Amino acid sequence: MPHADFWMMPLKAKPMRLQFYTKPDCPLCDEAKAVLQNIGAKASFITVEEIDITKDLRLFTKYKYRIPVLELDGQPLFTHHVTDWKLMWQLRWHRARRHFIGRRDL
Repeated sequence: MPHADFWMMPLKAKPMRLQFYTKPDCPLCDEAKAVLQNIGAKASFITVEEIDITKDLRLFTKYKYRIPVLELDGQPLFTHHVTDWKLMWQLRWHRARRHFIGRRDL
C-alpha cells in the first residue's frame, strides 16, 4: 500500500480543468466557492471555470435544481455540498489515475 505522502507528490501532468456551475444569490454556491478557493490555494494542478447558469437557458434548465455542481471534463464530482477533504481526495484520485493509466476519460 502506498505511503500517505504518495498523494502529495507532484505529478507531471496537465492541469485539471473543473467546471463550477453556479448562480447569483445561492448560499450553497458561496460555500462551494469558498471550498474551491481553499483547495485552489493548496493544489496548483487545478483550474476552475466558473459558469453562471442564469446566462444560458440550456444550462439553467439542466442545473437549476442541482447547483452548485462541480464537474471534471464533463463528469460530475459533486452536487449541492462540497467538502475540502472529499474534493481533494477526488481530485488526487483522478489525477493519479490519469497519470498512471494515461486516460482522461476515466
